[in-house]
Amino acid sequence: MEERTRPKVLDDESVTKEKTGTDKIMAIMFGILRKNRKIMENLVLNRNSFAQTVENLFSLSLLVKDPRVQITGDENGCHLVLPRNALGATAIFYGEASFSHFVFIFDFSDWKT
Repeated sequence: MEERTRPKVLDDESVTKEKTGTDKIMAIMFGILRKNRKIMENLVLNRNSFAQTVENLFSLSLLVKDPRVQITGDENGCHLVLPRNALGATAIFYGEASFSHFVFIFDFSDWKT
């Protein structure tokens, strides 16, 4: 008779303590930005992996949404990513904080060039 196996049951504590890949990328990205601002392309682009580039863009979008970073333009037309101080809970509660999103069109043909 065939032996059955069951998946490992995780308790809630182990699930919440483990960081996801996106959380790790966000932490690394913010650590880099705390040292100095970066041109967005240099921060997210991985010439060896389109999938990693997309994951980096997703992580950056979460940092913008939180708002832990901001994206601005310089006189050369480059997009610069700058760190921001974390907002307090009262600023969020009273609507003093504004949340941002960005739209960035980027596909496989852009990545290849």
